[in-house]
Amino acid sequence: MKFICKFFLILFLFLNFEAFVYAQEDTVVKDTDSLTTNSQLQHALLKDRYVFKVGAYSSNKGIKVLVNGSSENEIIDFSEKANFNDNELTLFLNFNWRFSRKWTLSVDYFAVGNGISKTIDEEIEWNDQLYNGGAGIELGLDLATYRLLFGRTITKGLKHELSVGIGAHVLDLKTYIQGYAYINNDDTGENASTDFQRSSVSVVAPLPNFGAWYFYAPHPKWMITTSVDWFALSIGEYSGGLWGLGAGLNYQFHKNVGVTFNYRYFDFTAKIDKSNWDGKFSLIFQGPLLSINVNI
Repeated sequence: MKFICKFFLILFLFLNFEAFVYAQEDTVVKDTDSLTTNSQLQHALLKDRYVFKVGAYSSNKGIKVLVNGSSENEIIDFSEKANFNDNELTLFLNFNWRFSRKWTLSVDYFAVGNGISKTIDEEIEWNDQLYNGGAGIELGLDLATYRLLFGRTITKGLKHELSVGIGAHVLDLKTYIQGYAYINNDDTGENASTDFQRSSVSVVAPLPNFGAWYFYAPHPKWMITTSVDWFALSIGEYSGGLWGLGAGLNYQFHKNVGVTFNYRYFDFTAKIDKSNWDGKFSLIFQGPLLSINVNI
C-alpha cells in the first residue's frame, strides 16, 4: 500500500511538472508567427488539448463462458445458443486530454447488454445446477469495459504522431441463466425435483494494458488513425490476454467538430479463481464504430 501511494504521488508531481512545461512551450509557440502558420495547417486532433467522442458501435459478438460446476468440455457458447452474435448498437464514449506536449490521458467506455429467451434442447450445467433441456431457458449477459491509458509521444510532426501508452482495462461482467433446474438431486437421481431457478455470476477484472497508436493527416481536414492494445499477464485471481485493433478515417468538417469511421476488433480471454466464480470467459467483438468528436 505504501508503494502504491508513493507511486501515485510521484506520478502526480510529474504530471503537474509536464503540464507546467507544456504551458510555457505553448506561450512560445503563440509568439512565433511561423509556428502559428504551421499550426493552422495542422489537423485539430494533432494539437487540441481536449477531445470528446461519442459514438455507436455495431459489433458482431462471440461470447463463451465457463462457470462453477461445469467441466472444461461444457463451456457455454452464448453466441451459438442464444444468438448473441447478432449485431447490436452500443454506446461508445472517449475522452482524451493532452496535458503536456508529449503526454496524454485517454479514457474509453462501452457496454453490451444481452438477454434472450430461447428453448435449448440439451441440459446445461451451470453453477452446480442442472437446467432442464427442452424447457425455456434464458441466458443473459451484461458487460461494461473501461480503459484508462497514459500515452507518451515518441515522434511527432506537422502531419503525424506516433505514441505508446500504459494503463488498465477494467471489465465488469455479469452473466446469468434462468429456467427450470434440478434441485435436491443425489447421486442415484432419486428425490430429484425441478424448480424455477435463476443463477448468476459476476466479476470485475482490472488488468494492465499496453497500447500504441499512429495518426497521419495528409490534409488539415483528413486523418488516418491506427491503434493496437495488448496484454497477456497473470495477476492474483486473474490471468488472461487481450488484443484490441482499430483503424479509422476522420473528417474534421469544422475546426472544433469532426466525424470518424472506425473498424474495431476486441478479443479478451481470462481465467478466474474466485469463490463466487471459478471459471473462464472468452469475448470477441468486431464491427464498425461511427463517432462524432468535439475538440478544443
